[in-house]
Amino acid sequence: MKEDTVRKAKLLEVGEIFIPKEIDMPCFASRSTAGPDAGSGAHAFEFGSARVKLSVTKDPEARVRLEQSPGGFSILLDGEPLVEGVRVLPLVAHAPNQAFLNIGQECIMGCAFCAMPGPGAEHAEPLSAERALKIISINASHPSFSAVAITSGIPESVSATNDSIIDMVRTIRAHYPAIPIGAEAYIEDPDDILRFREAGATEIKINIETWPSELFRKLCPGRDRVRTLAALEKAVEVFGRGHVTCNLIVGMGETDRDVADGLKALAELGVVPNVRAIRIGPLNRAKLEKALGAVPGKVTAERLLALGEQHRKILEKNGLDTGTFETMCFSCRCCDIVPMADL
Repeated sequence: MKEDTVRKAKLLEVGEIFIPKEIDMPCFASRSTAGPDAGSGAHAFEFGSARVKLSVTKDPEARVRLEQSPGGFSILLDGEPLVEGVRVLPLVAHAPNQAFLNIGQECIMGCAFCAMPGPGAEHAEPLSAERALKIISINASHPSFSAVAITSGIPESVSATNDSIIDMVRTIRAHYPAIPIGAEAYIEDPDDILRFREAGATEIKINIETWPSELFRKLCPGRDRVRTLAALEKAVEVFGRGHVTCNLIVGMGETDRDVADGLKALAELGVVPNVRAIRIGPLNRAKLEKALGAVPGKVTAERLLALGEQHRKILEKNGLDTGTFETMCFSCRCCDIVPMADL
């Protein structure tokens, strides 16, 4: 196993980094409204072949710390050097190589692990097509820019939100005819999947979140697991194998056998799952405790690496590869152990 991957797993286990004020950062922190670091500032780092995105903490006693010397940046873990020759990656818009845009910053679905606020919370206005095009145009000149991805919370209904995402995809496609576009969406009406493809999306993400059905009921009370699996199967028919993905979050009470069962079932459908460790913060801690009866602990580096090895083998057995994706998480490679890239 690559040493860079082992170091990355240790950083993902901690999930946050302290950056002293005297450090001259080459770019601003990103403040995400979706994803594992939602609600907090974050920086992305690259060392060797590994990328990792960490939330920024104000705690000077944090386990992970950034240091700067005339030779560049290094990362310390528990006071000891972990990685040298670290490069701080500019975040194009949430991700280092793409504009990953969240068009709606509140959600009625009530998933316990999610850090997105519910209805009525103070939040930014929905992202307009005009604003999205401006963000993309600003970032399109960056050398690393290569893709666009669109996601959203569900402020009113799944159908209305999908209409908005599809309209956004269609608008972006009209202005950028060759750029890969990924869409992350809830699906209730299978016909929406074809609408995403016809609008110009090249990849789609439909999250199953957790494999055990009893956990899904606890964690996603507003969603239908059977309908989600059917949507994933339909998405493979429309977009093709190697162009459909989903999050499979770990660390919420499932066993390694549960994860393996989910990986196998999804891969057999032609879906490439994305294994993601739960990140716990002020916006989801109470919800997780209410749903599960306790706040989950951190997912260890050892478990992330073991699941990553198993994940890679399952994908290989089914003729799938994370390298077929040009948008969203497999292209970013910052928040998870990515088979075929890290392992």
